[in-house]
Amino acid sequence: MEPRKVDIGVLEEKPSWLLHPRFFPSKIGGKPSWLNLQDLPKSSELLCKKCQDPTVFLCQVYAPFEDVEDCFHRTIFIFICKNGNCCSKNNTDNFIVLRCQLPRTNDFYSYQPYEEKDEEFPMDNWTKLCDVCGARGPAHCSRCKKVYYCSRKHQIIDWQKGHKEQCPQLQSGDIVSTNNFKITKAGQSVLFKEWELIVDEEDEEDPNNTDINQEMEKLNKMMQEKKVGSLNNISESELEEYTRTVPNDKVFNKFSKRVARHPEQVLRYDRGGVPLWITSNNDSLVHIPKCEYCNGERQFEFQIMPQLLNFLDVGVELNSIDWGVLAIYTCKASCNKGSAYMLEYMIKQDLSD
Repeated sequence: MEPRKVDIGVLEEKPSWLLHPRFFPSKIGGKPSWLNLQDLPKSSELLCKKCQDPTVFLCQVYAPFEDVEDCFHRTIFIFICKNGNCCSKNNTDNFIVLRCQLPRTNDFYSYQPYEEKDEEFPMDNWTKLCDVCGARGPAHCSRCKKVYYCSRKHQIIDWQKGHKEQCPQLQSGDIVSTNNFKITKAGQSVLFKEWELIVDEEDEEDPNNTDINQEMEKLNKMMQEKKVGSLNNISESELEEYTRTVPNDKVFNKFSKRVARHPEQVLRYDRGGVPLWITSNNDSLVHIPKCEYCNGERQFEFQIMPQLLNFLDVGVELNSIDWGVLAIYTCKASCNKGSAYMLEYMIKQDLSD
């Protein structure tokens, strides 16, 4: 039997206009490039379950089912709370996973692909967006009434980061506010840096490749030095204990060997396959709940790798956000029976015992 083909994702810097919704991007950081531009999640639906602060956009993966009419365009979105105190072992309460899909003929985009030109795409026809994070903005500045926010917290941040000076100019009309995806100074303090996620087929293993062991050693060294991220929240004593036992963890060794083909990968896409687990500690993997909208089975679709933490500038202090792998499970039928943005399921697997 031939091994399954797996796609991997790596990051590349791109101008923000190329990551606009009309180009259906896969990306990390910045503001979300929403698919359905009208029926966005409510602000209350994007709050952290632990601290009740707004989550921020982590990434999105464009993954259409082109043979299914209403899934011609389909994107999975992941949001995360940046409060490190909300990050705990094998727990996903600080994450939100959403699925959105559209038929090829829809109210927002042309039937044919757009040319890659930096041109205006009117957004004011649709839902107002938070000027800070790009989520739905139900509230606006009470003075200028031109800038919108998802929450009071983000309004305060924006006031401190420059809106205090801009507000009189907006009131007088000296400057104009536009409902677009430009990242403000306040947004820079809240959001992750924006990258395009380039997805391509994983290289096959070359049994004659003498560099593979060197790459495995390099990867393991990065993890032990807390440069990959999956060990960020482990104390020194726990780290020493784990590194003594890790050679006996066949799952971890398989993970290291597979990742060594592409040490820079931040995503693995294998719809209908199985995750590449980072450790054999799989207590949280017993039950995958059925889709809450159609009661159908969910299947594994993709996973976020610990290498992504290198690009998020989250630090290595004890209370920073962290993960080993984030495995995303979605409705196998990709049903269309809920709201425009439907909740999906995540398993967070960490290295620590």
